[in-house]
Amino acid sequence: MNIARRALKGIFWSYATYIWQRLLTLATTAILARLLVPEDFGLIAFAIIIMALIESVRGFGINDALIYTSEKVEEAAETAFVINTVIGFVQFALAYFLAPYATNFFDDARIVDVLRIISLVFIFDGLGKTHSAMLEKELKFRRSAMPNIIATAIKGLVSIVLAFMGFGVWSIVFGQVIGSITRMIARWWTLRWIPRLHFYTERARALWDYGVHVLIFTLLNVALEQADQILIGTMLGQLQLGYYAIGVRFPELVIANFSLILTKALFPAFSKFQNDVAKMKNGYLMTTKYTAFLTVPMGLGMVAVAREVVLVIFGSQWEPAIILMQVLALLGMVATLQWSVGDVLKALGRPDVLTKLQVVEAIYTFPMIYGFVVVGRLAVMASLANLIAITMGAITRMFVIARFLDIKPKVFYTMFRSPFVNATIMVFVIWVWRTFAYSLGLPLLVILITSIVIGIIVYAAGMWLMEKDALLKAREMVLSTIRSKKGDDDEDDNDDNENPEIADKSDLMEE
Repeated sequence: MNIARRALKGIFWSYATYIWQRLLTLATTAILARLLVPEDFGLIAFAIIIMALIESVRGFGINDALIYTSEKVEEAAETAFVINTVIGFVQFALAYFLAPYATNFFDDARIVDVLRIISLVFIFDGLGKTHSAMLEKELKFRRSAMPNIIATAIKGLVSIVLAFMGFGVWSIVFGQVIGSITRMIARWWTLRWIPRLHFYTERARALWDYGVHVLIFTLLNVALEQADQILIGTMLGQLQLGYYAIGVRFPELVIANFSLILTKALFPAFSKFQNDVAKMKNGYLMTTKYTAFLTVPMGLGMVAVAREVVLVIFGSQWEPAIILMQVLALLGMVATLQWSVGDVLKALGRPDVLTKLQVVEAIYTFPMIYGFVVVGRLAVMASLANLIAITMGAITRMFVIARFLDIKPKVFYTMFRSPFVNATIMVFVIWVWRTFAYSLGLPLLVILITSIVIGIIVYAAGMWLMEKDALLKAREMVLSTIRSKKGDDDEDDNDDNENPEIADKSDLMEE
């Protein structure tokens, strides 16, 4: 199976896993939204912010470096496991001992115990990160997806049961910990690789030389991603952060984390092209084009139906979250369109360029968000500032990657024209329909469902008229991938013995 098809298969499996995870999370959130007050959601949201900042270390970029490396892979994997495990324990200790200081920024004493218990996930995630990276390195996305699916099912079940038993906020906390334990066990079972706890200094140095740039980039990236939430939580309090936590749910489900899915599938695939810039260029352009086909209508469509989504799913008490959902939908759309730029730069062996871009973006993002919050004193103002900052960064990144891959800027206009034109028409038609539907007094659920159906039909029709050849090509790629599934699985097994550094352990990649 060629790399392009394996990458497509990877996107399919990653997105299927992602949808499963998010649907369960959404179900849990919908239940808790009717059992908890906004301040409780603000508490969990602030704990997650702190966890995300600590998690941003991510093994000092070790996993990305392991995926990138092509020399002495077995030794690199052994070394990466030791590093990931140690860092997992360090992250837990850091969160545990810093938890009391969180009350200096968040006026709820429960944050201490919440942080200390939920931080146990660092230990179990650290024990499973190397196994996950090895599966992704060899483009074994089906196998990599299963542990996440199993863990999410367990986590969702535990959280929902505990919520009905009256555990409230703790249902999410305990669900996260149990889900993390399940994921770690499932990853070990899937890969069937028992690390020997050997540490190779030379391999560690090679991993560090590459990973340090990824580390700095990741730290800055997480800080920028969490910038609006950090300032909302510390400057505006639990109520506004609670509204944000609900407003972000659907943009996160449908759009924002699509970028993470692309990274899981595309970075390992792009790394295979590290010595062939022409193939990487074609891969990047194809990825960006089809990403726009999906995320542009998702983002603009969510703006059109945000009111119905919030009121139907979460209830009228969350009405202030409607405008937040609209802004965050646009933010997620813009962020996703430029995300694969980072994957290309890492695959080219230039993560340092990402670091420099992030430093520049941080210089204007935090002051911009702070200024908007001071003036507006609402969570939506922070997200609006973040949207402006991300748009500026997206334009800059596309110009940078255009120079690396010798892409003419007008190519971006050609790629984005059709999805934006048709998505805009779609929004207008939805607006007309919603106005008419409200005049008839139709129920909110009916308006939501019909608006989505009408939007899909209008957008699909417009894209068929403007991008028929591209859609037929995408259809053929998907059908070809499905038809070849059985053969691909067999080939995946055969590929396990092609790398002499891995073949010395016959069960390393066997199911």
